[in-house]
Amino acid sequence: MARGGMTAGFEILPGLPGTGPLPEQYSATGRGAHREGFVVRFSPREGAPWVGNFQLGLGGCNGVFAHPNGSDLVIIAAGQGYVLDPESRTLSGHFGADISTVIEVPERNLLVFANGLWFEATGASGTVWQSRRVSWDGVRSVRRVGLTLEGEAYSPLDGEWHPFSLDLVSGHAEGGSYNGPPEGSAAQ
Repeated sequence: MARGGMTAGFEILPGLPGTGPLPEQYSATGRGAHREGFVVRFSPREGAPWVGNFQLGLGGCNGVFAHPNGSDLVIIAAGQGYVLDPESRTLSGHFGADISTVIEVPERNLLVFANGLWFEATGASGTVWQSRRVSWDGVRSVRRVGLTLEGEAYSPLDGEWHPFSLDLVSGHAEGGSYNGPPEGSAAQ
């Protein structure tokens, strides 16, 4: 799967190549830099193709996505997110570790990330919004309907899945299973 356009092309590889130059190593923690991770071959607009080896997160999805800024790529390696300039081979950041879902919203120039508890949208300049927590322990059946996400959020309190909806423009969520204190507030 190669992608052109504003950003470099790429191909997800099944593993580290046995020949050629050593791959560039990327790790959010500084550990495991020489273990096989999520391996991607990049074809920059200028210069020779090169391979990146991205250390894995705590589980979740894998993928390569065009960043809304039009020049970087977002690499998700088993839930660990990396923001990479494929031309210079440099990271401008990393995030997550447990990203479970990525939703592209091209008409709003957003990437929306889910970690099983809440959602966060990234635009060209960075974070656009973060939803409130919608789940105690995981989401499923997430689907996009226009500019709304619908899905179900799990609650271990009753062992049930509870419907939720989320506005992709504002990040406002309704429903879900989480009914605890708002994030960032002190528990009483």
